[in-house]
Amino acid sequence: MTLLRTLKLKGWASLIALIFISIYLVSSWDTTFHTEKSKQQSQYQQKFKSKTLFKGGIGHKFDRFTPARRQLLSSALAHIRLGYVANRTPPYSTPPLLVLYTCKQDTAACGSLDNRLVNIVNAYYFSMLQQGSAFAYDMTFPAKMEWFFESSPSYMSMNVDQANYYLERAETHQIKSEAILSTAELVQRQFMDDYQTDGITIVKTSQWKGNWLDLKENRWMKPLRDKYRLNHLLQKSDWFWLASRLLFSKPSSDLRGHLEPYRELMGGKLELSESLSPFDPDNSPVTPEFATKGWLRIGLRVGKYSTQEEAICLCAHIANICRKHTDNCHVFISAPNRNLLAILRTELNKHQHVAVHAVAEGYGFADLDQESENSLDHSIFDSGDDRLVRDYARTFMDWFILSRMDYLVGQEKDGFLKTAAWAAQVHTDVSVHNTTSRNCRIIPIYDW
Repeated sequence: MTLLRTLKLKGWASLIALIFISIYLVSSWDTTFHTEKSKQQSQYQQKFKSKTLFKGGIGHKFDRFTPARRQLLSSALAHIRLGYVANRTPPYSTPPLLVLYTCKQDTAACGSLDNRLVNIVNAYYFSMLQQGSAFAYDMTFPAKMEWFFESSPSYMSMNVDQANYYLERAETHQIKSEAILSTAELVQRQFMDDYQTDGITIVKTSQWKGNWLDLKENRWMKPLRDKYRLNHLLQKSDWFWLASRLLFSKPSSDLRGHLEPYRELMGGKLELSESLSPFDPDNSPVTPEFATKGWLRIGLRVGKYSTQEEAICLCAHIANICRKHTDNCHVFISAPNRNLLAILRTELNKHQHVAVHAVAEGYGFADLDQESENSLDHSIFDSGDDRLVRDYARTFMDWFILSRMDYLVGQEKDGFLKTAAWAAQVHTDVSVHNTTSRNCRIIPIYDW
């Protein structure tokens, strides 16, 4: 009897133990299942979030600047701003040499906006690297550059009226118009000595065969290159970026009114900060409020020799970029005429995940080497200057907005896109020459 009772007790004990073990296993499996499920959901949500939100501002994923390169360029920018005074106050501070970028109605072809930007940068560094020299715009055809760009800070250049002050007081023999300067001349000539020997105080420049990198090899200019920390800049676009921050980053008061509707697309800012600190939040090209939107802003530019097939190729490439990186894709389109702009808009509107932006239709399409359109709707209260600003506003607005995008796409030989990319310093893709829809070949830009 005692033995039977003992077996029964042991049986119940085994049964109870088995029940507890089963409960523990079920509980452990359920906890593991829910933990793994939560982990998978978290990974999915994180993957979805990383695709849909793009973090703009300094150091974003398509920014070409590494921290070291940004610091190098910021240092050069600071030394130029503190050491070079291009704007003088006559007669108290008359420069020994004044370098002008000249474009008048009787000047040989000055070219389109991108040609002029490059030639202005050439003239600017040519002035900067001559001891005591100053720089001024002498461009009045078809409009004045200061109607669209303001220097930042304001003392980094002089305008047409200031240039005229010096021109009116100089003797004819003191003014020299430089022919198209070659690479060999820019590398070898001791310009300041030549000018002083000949009594030259004002030099007019328009077009260049060589460029600012040639000045990097001129031994007579080395002391000033050292002063402004330019000797360490290896890429052509580094020099352009510096000049663009000083000359082309701030719209004039006239142009600001035209750009205001595009403030959000430009990152919440119409102009970049003058702060020299790389750690200053104001140095970011976008406002904190805009950064929370998570927009990926892509700029698309096609040139005047584009074909419909090439435009379709570039639009398809942008659609792929958007699908790969974000569901919040905003594309700004720019073209030299209405037909090409309409093609870009039509092609991109086929993709539901792409928001398309462009300068309003009321603006003309004339570049600076073209006559303005007579069909524009001007106010009866507009002055002649106001009319010219509106006539050529689209060209400057397109360039300004492109230079503020996160990513650029265009064509290999298009100088308009290239100069905007040099100013923006963001990843840029270009279609190679003779691209068609059946041979859609696109590569990263290599001419930096």
